Amino acid sequence: MDIVIAAAGKGTRLKGLTQDIPKHIIPIHGRPFLFFLLDAVLEAQFRRVIIVGGHHFEQLAAAVQQYGHSDQIVLVNQFEKIDTKTYGTACPLLACADIIQGDRFVYTMGDHLVSARDLQQMQQSTRDLLVGVTEHHEPERYGVIEYGEDNRLVRIIEKPQRPTSNDINVGLYTLTPDLIPLLRTLPASARKEYEITDAINKVAMTRPVRVVHLQDYWLDLGRPEDIESLEKFLRV
Repeated sequence: MDIVIAAAGKGTRLKGLTQDIPKHIIPIHGRPFLFFLLDAVLEAQFRRVIIVGGHHFEQLAAAVQQYGHSDQIVLVNQFEKIDTKTYGTACPLLACADIIQGDRFVYTMGDHLVSARDLQQMQQSTRDLLVGVTEHHEPERYGVIEYGEDNRLVRIIEKPQRPTSNDINVGLYTLTPDLIPLLRTLPASARKEYEITDAINKVAMTRPVRVVHLQDYWLDLGRPEDIESLEKFLRV
């Protein structure tokens, strides 16, 4: 199965730390952050890894070359495939849509860290779309899962003032290629971005979308203080 890793964003919440470097390769214990995710991806035995970069693409490409496994890893430049002004979590998929293979694939964010075991459980043999979720004590900061019958997804609500659950979307999905045409017709969200969650919410109105609860951890490299938390977690 293919896995697509989104690594194109500028990382504005990390402030000046990403002015001259992609956030996905910020050093953690002297090692680019993305390498820890790639370790888990390869352990989960994905057939091929598609990394979609953009911001400071050359630096990202150089880091990935240093990581090795060039026979399994494909790099795509979102800024060349689309442009430098169109943003959102749907864009990396549109940038690599012509090379995704198979009847389903996993999509994740390059600034998140999950375990190989949780990546493996996203490789279920099903035609249903899958959304990875975890419980969080501050769900209002994230996309909150609203459930319906049989624990199926009704919708993902972005940063609600009154969350209906503590389960949040972790940006880890199992998708099917028939989602791509829908992504091409998505309108921009309120924050002027093209969001994968808008497409998933639309699909959930007509067919089942199931949630998969992470068994292990989910860590986010989104704010400067996250670097210290990651270094503590990854300390050996």
